[in-house]
Amino acid sequence: MRVLGIESTAHTFGAGVVKDGEILSNVRRMYVPEKGGIHPREAADHHVEVGTSAVADALDLATIDEGELDLVSFSRGPGLGPCLRVGATIARVISQKNRIPILGVNHCVAHIEIGRTMGCSDPVLLYASGGNTQVIAYLMGRYRVLGETLDIGIGNMLDKFGRDIGIPFPAGPRIEMLARGEAVEPFTDHEIDPDDIHLIDLPYSVKGMDVSFSGIHTAAKSLIDKGHPLPSVCRSLQETVFSMLCEVTERAMAHIGTDELLLGGGVACNRRLQEMASTMARERGGKSYAPPGPLLVDNGAMIAYLGEMMHGSGIEHELQDTVIDQRFRTDQVDVLWRERGRPGRITTPNTISLEVGSVPVPGTVLGRGAEALITSVKRMDLDCVSKRRARKGYRLEAIEKKLTITRMRNEVRMLQQIRSLGVRTPHVIDVDEMEGTLTLELLKGPRVASILNTLSGERVGKILNGIGRIAGTLHRGGIVHGDLTTSNFLLLSADGKLDMALIDTSLAERSSELEKIGVDLRLLFEVFGSTHSQLLDRVDELWRGYSEMYPQWKEAREKLDEITRRGRYLSPL
Repeated sequence: MRVLGIESTAHTFGAGVVKDGEILSNVRRMYVPEKGGIHPREAADHHVEVGTSAVADALDLATIDEGELDLVSFSRGPGLGPCLRVGATIARVISQKNRIPILGVNHCVAHIEIGRTMGCSDPVLLYASGGNTQVIAYLMGRYRVLGETLDIGIGNMLDKFGRDIGIPFPAGPRIEMLARGEAVEPFTDHEIDPDDIHLIDLPYSVKGMDVSFSGIHTAAKSLIDKGHPLPSVCRSLQETVFSMLCEVTERAMAHIGTDELLLGGGVACNRRLQEMASTMARERGGKSYAPPGPLLVDNGAMIAYLGEMMHGSGIEHELQDTVIDQRFRTDQVDVLWRERGRPGRITTPNTISLEVGSVPVPGTVLGRGAEALITSVKRMDLDCVSKRRARKGYRLEAIEKKLTITRMRNEVRMLQQIRSLGVRTPHVIDVDEMEGTLTLELLKGPRVASILNTLSGERVGKILNGIGRIAGTLHRGGIVHGDLTTSNFLLLSADGKLDMALIDTSLAERSSELEKIGVDLRLLFEVFGSTHSQLLDRVDELWRGYSEMYPQWKEAREKLDEITRRGRYLSPL
């Protein structure tokens, strides 16, 4: 089958040809503004100018005539409206002229599928580009968004910083060079020894599997205004934001139980990010994958490849189905070309999931999260767990030390404060800051995330109500958890009266601000809708428990809706 793919979501117009899964051509024409960032109308004008010739070049390189095509596919979204319309229009003309089928595909899903050709089977995708920053995984028939930016995409943030310091678009590659100590235009006098580049403390904004970049952008600009050396600021910015991305991705890998990581998007071309991602995955006993540069960035070949897969699975579009969608969510796509699978027990690789009431043999690995390794131990004849924050090889020592100490102290403090509200949390037995280790009471039960998909009926209702009650209790008591997912609730009873506990409070803080409460809820529902999508019709039971404990639940729900509307994507809930 011979497929032409057209990509036009943002600054790049791409055209590629795929035949029976083999890439025959991949032509790209990129719009580069004279100053500032991308102007959608100007980018669309650029695509109009180069689109027809790009398609012709792609067909020539593939040695295929337009009349020999069997299918044309194009990026339907997400992206910039004016740019998307250019690609859609050209695709429609080719379809109608040659009387061949047309398919509008999801741009993000195309990144995933072209990446899976690298040899990974079921990875978590870290999608890092100009307008997108998402953590995505395949669960129950769709690619689900487990986490994303709460404000702007990482590429947009880097470009904004580039404009602040006088670097032309796209700024990311030049920031990478400055971070290594290399000279770039217009900073030809900034080549220095990498050993003379110092790390400067910047905000590290992670909420569960979500990230935020606006604060760190403001702080980095302030450092420049104060006269700090440009290479040091660039390195500090890059190291901090990439550490954030690796952390939330590792948290997602632990949550769904996979050891494969896939990189996608233009920012993922950064060699330092690839190195950090590879180190993180390797330390988990897994592997990181990244397509070659021409397939990492926006390109037409990936659109053609996905179009061929969709067509092969029986998907057909009429002309009226090809309307662009600027907010086309990744998880709106039915992935018919992959086996749907059934909801089942989720276990992190190389760990053991406890049964209710069971006591593991000392030394058993019970958890391998983004922050720590959890093993069973004995202390003074007590059944305990050791939570050891082993140094993360992908993070620089200064960042690692700051996070280890502050989060460990915060966890001890917040465990006690949450318990004072009547919520079950593990008791702290010992603290060793030098080793980065907490010794905690063993709570004998599995993570709710690992077993919830195996349950049904009244049992599910009780658990969801219990989660809601615990969340409501926290918010009524002026505490936000910061990582409020089903991975951090433990089920301690097999039947009858519900007994649950809350763990992993290192990201928690005292606050009664509706904004922070809304972010807490957003994480809970975003991850719930991804990992337990078959239970979406039962979220009212969670809300019922929440409303029973938090008098301002209506205001909190309105704030959640407001926060969701701010984002690039709409919530599945």
